[in-house]
Amino acid sequence: MSQKRQMRSATLRAQPHRGRKKLFGGLKSAEQVHADVAFPVGARCQSCNGPRPVVRAITMCPLSDAIKQWPELQQLDPPTLFKRIVQIKENPADAMGAPYVRVSMVYSCKACAPALEKSLAKLPSWMIVEINRGPGPDKILVEVN
Repeated sequence: MSQKRQMRSATLRAQPHRGRKKLFGGLKSAEQVHADVAFPVGARCQSCNGPRPVVRAITMCPLSDAIKQWPELQQLDPPTLFKRIVQIKENPADAMGAPYVRVSMVYSCKACAPALEKSLAKLPSWMIVEINRGPGPDKILVEVN
């Protein structure tokens, strides 16, 4: 075997993720980029306190129901409360959406994600849950320079 071919085969063995699409010139996978960009710097898994969250879940409820459930929301100063309000269109024909309040934002690692989804399924039916899992294998990724 020639010396050039031996060097090439040694290089291929040194690359464990050779067949996987990597971004930024082969430095990071799509999941790693999502974990770096989508979550704040100090985000940790709520269950195991792990440093690598891959799922974010935001729970929201209608403003009227939130005030009934939690009367302490009325004592919040307006800027703090307005930061937590989101307009969600329940009906596409509506020009303005209904006001919803962000109740919580939870992060989870890959191992704890099924337990998080089970606990979110037990929430009342009038609450809305937004789950951000990031790019999956079925999503097309394009790196823009």
